Amino acid sequence: MALSEGQSFYPGLTYVENTSLLHRLHPLVKLVLLLSFSLTVFALSSLAGEALLFGCLLAAFPLAGLGPAFFFRKLRFILLFGLFILLVQVLAVREGLLLRQFVLGPVTLSVWSAGLLGGLGMMLRFLNIIGASYLFVATTDPNRLAYALMQAGLPYRYGFMLITALRFIPLFQLELAQVRNAQLAKGIELEGLSPRRLLAAVKYLYLPLVISALSRVESLAISMENRAFGLYPTRTYLDFQALTGRDKLACAAIPLLFLLFYLALEKVGPPAGLFPL
Repeated sequence: MALSEGQSFYPGLTYVENTSLLHRLHPLVKLVLLLSFSLTVFALSSLAGEALLFGCLLAAFPLAGLGPAFFFRKLRFILLFGLFILLVQVLAVREGLLLRQFVLGPVTLSVWSAGLLGGLGMMLRFLNIIGASYLFVATTDPNRLAYALMQAGLPYRYGFMLITALRFIPLFQLELAQVRNAQLAKGIELEGLSPRRLLAAVKYLYLPLVISALSRVESLAISMENRAFGLYPTRTYLDFQALTGRDKLACAAIPLLFLLFYLALEKVGPPAGLFPL
């Protein structure tokens, strides 16, 4: 039981089958949407803009048939790490206005405006990038994505590499669980966060997993060589992911909309310079 609880703490980077609007979008349209969203996240300099993008991200999860609860359940570790980023910024940056002081015995902790706003901005950037990437993975079939990229001009060798990487993620997660169960059955203690336990986890969990991964990669490489993979410059496809006129229009309109969003916040700005980073 402890194993399943520990595994559920980390996000599973797998595709979730559904028939929602986001699932039905062409993979290249979603890829353009992800890239435009990510570039806007890094380009914005106001906390209000980052908060608006985070709100849009949360609203996108119900459109994918997942719901905000799915976001908070799957990305609990990411949320905790974002709070850690905020805490580090609040404690490290001592600029701006002094907002609050906490006296804990001989230690005095001060909260400054620059540290708080900068920490919130960094946390929101981190959550926006990770959350958008996870939404893309959860709503995009890796086979469709690879076929769409290859049919758009990506060499099929690189497309196969993408498919293989995405397919190995759940396989390695399953093997990690099997290795962990085997080590626990031998009486090896792996729970806890002490340095000794971390070294034990590397020795008894990750080394067997790496050896298993290298063995699988070697078997896959031998199989590909026996089938003359890469001999021909082109290949045929079982499933065609052609871009329709509507998809092409969406690929052109999405970056433009994010550019207008960025200009509206940067040129006009929130009221009275609200929440600058």
